[in-house]
Amino acid sequence: MKKKFKIGFLPLTKANWTNDIMEAQRKRARAMLEAIPGVEVVGGESMIDVEPKAMAEYELFERERPDMIVAFYATFALGVIVPRFAKNLKTPVVLWSMPEPDPAGGRLQANSFCAANMNSHFLWRLHVPYFHVHGAVDSEAAASGLERAIRIARAADTVSKMRIGVIGGRVPGFYTSCCSEMLLRDKIGPEVKYITMLEVVNAAKSLPEEKVEEALKTIEGDTCAAATASKEHVRKSAALFAAISGMKEKFLVDTFTMRCWPEIISEDLYGIVACSTIGHLNTHGYLTVCEGDVYAAVMLRLEKELTGQDPFFCDMIVCEGETAVLWHCGAAPCSLRKPGFESKLTNSSTVVKNGVTHEFPLKPGRITLARLGETRDGSAFRMFIATGTGLDTDLFVRGNPLKVKFDAGCERIRDVVFNQGFEHHFSMAYGDISKELLDYCRIMDIEPILVQ
Repeated sequence: MKKKFKIGFLPLTKANWTNDIMEAQRKRARAMLEAIPGVEVVGGESMIDVEPKAMAEYELFERERPDMIVAFYATFALGVIVPRFAKNLKTPVVLWSMPEPDPAGGRLQANSFCAANMNSHFLWRLHVPYFHVHGAVDSEAAASGLERAIRIARAADTVSKMRIGVIGGRVPGFYTSCCSEMLLRDKIGPEVKYITMLEVVNAAKSLPEEKVEEALKTIEGDTCAAATASKEHVRKSAALFAAISGMKEKFLVDTFTMRCWPEIISEDLYGIVACSTIGHLNTHGYLTVCEGDVYAAVMLRLEKELTGQDPFFCDMIVCEGETAVLWHCGAAPCSLRKPGFESKLTNSSTVVKNGVTHEFPLKPGRITLARLGETRDGSAFRMFIATGTGLDTDLFVRGNPLKVKFDAGCERIRDVVFNQGFEHHFSMAYGDISKELLDYCRIMDIEPILVQ
């Protein structure tokens, strides 16, 4: 169970401006935050209008260590407070401004928007991650803005703490799966841990019989039809599934990438393709990426945190005319299966004599395709982002296909992918999360390339 995301609430105003209306707004604003699932709120029991009150609140925040600060501007406020809190506590900030009441030709009533604007400049100069929410207390604009900011900040925090177990390294010649460990650690946060393929294979081969049977029930429960792959290969797949699952606790990792070919296919090492194994791992909460692609693992983890749904690691094998095709060889998680399609465990379409793949077309729906990679000089990160609609797709090619109509059109997608040298692996999430990804890029200093 995830720990609660702790919000430090800072209700701010200017000395002598506090009144009963603002006090009521403070209480309702705090209640709005408390109503967000998975959130714990600390502070904000009274309006903060002078620096001594702010420093008393700061001592509370030092003890409680919030994951995010929500600065609620009831009116204009001192500019020294939020930058001090954010910089010292090293936490992202939401700048929540209020619509300006009609002064009716008289005194300015709040000046909340201007206060948030001033603080956005401070935070921008200080490289502090921040979000802006503009809306009255209890409004849909405020509620949706707060929820989205918290969801993005929470996802960024989770991604920053990733520990990726790299099983066997990357596939030979796949320079698109290369990663710079120190750049990743410095700019985004995840740690890479290496696990030898031999250790995983030996664990699978020496697994107790009862553990193999337990894993066999799990993977057979993911399919709709009887397997056509051999019983031996399905059993090997189950043992490999259990062995990799066990590496999570042994190495204290939360995500895997795997060098899923060529060695593991050889009878000398293990003797199966690992496609369906990877799909089963994803289905049962062990996020695992093919072909040793670490940056794809980071992207998929981000998408999963933002959407709460399983993402899809894929190649784009067609991009012409009206539709593109996203595809991989049979490693998609079961939650993405087209409704009503009876999937099965079968031999690979590319390594004909070997199992095991799990073949089915993906479900239709709105999608976001993305790719995290390095800039050309290798000094920073960039992100490809494109939205589209997944169409009803038959199993016209073996593996896991989905036909997609991109909002930008295939010609524009091709131009960007090829002319800007993007890697051939992509991460697909269901839903339009382009705005969330743009916000993530902004707070993490990642160059976004949104294809529209």
